[in-house]
Amino acid sequence: MIEESVSESLMESVTRVMFRLVLVFEPLAPTAITFYVNQRLHRYKESGEICGYKAHTKRLGKFHYRISMDLDLTGKQAIRLVGNIFPKQLRQFRRWFHD
Repeated sequence: MIEESVSESLMESVTRVMFRLVLVFEPLAPTAITFYVNQRLHRYKESGEICGYKAHTKRLGKFHYRISMDLDLTGKQAIRLVGNIFPKQLRQFRRWFHD
């Protein structure tokens, strides 16, 4: 029973420290988010799924962000992207959109 209380108090103190660290580094999150999104979009560009991209993240408030992405797409790339995002909605139009 003593071991449980020690482990519980240890977990509580670790949780408090982690929460404080998150609050300290939270203003840096837009930079990290933009970096991550740019990495992912670069992979899509290399594979030919998109032609070009530009991403930007703006901090609106604590833990609230606006991510804007500007994608350069051809017609086929746009149809494929929309088809991947909304597969159920576009199922009825499949005969008009061929890959």
